[in-house]
Amino acid sequence: MRDAARIAAGPHWNAIRDYLEKKFAEAKKEAKAIALEVAAGTKTPEQAKIELQVLEDSLQDVKLAPSGESKVAVQAAIDAALDVLWSAVNSAAKVAIF
Repeated sequence: MRDAARIAAGPHWNAIRDYLEKKFAEAKKEAKAIALEVAAGTKTPEQAKIELQVLEDSLQDVKLAPSGESKVAVQAAIDAALDVLWSAVNSAAKVAIF
């Protein structure tokens, strides 16, 4: 997630890194727990998709926080990170959720 976000943010990465890394760590932890529940059979993919959509919505809200030039960088970074996160979730869950 971090590498994809860093590349997408380009020269603005240093200005937004600390904030985004904190948000990404929280999202990664939550997504991992959800994926493991699906893999263990204690949660259905449909339930997981609803929970992961809420997680995605919270990350999308992060896009609204910055202003100026860094706003576009944050948007690109979050989109790139979500792509990586969803791929990892699908792998860990052993079923395509997204």
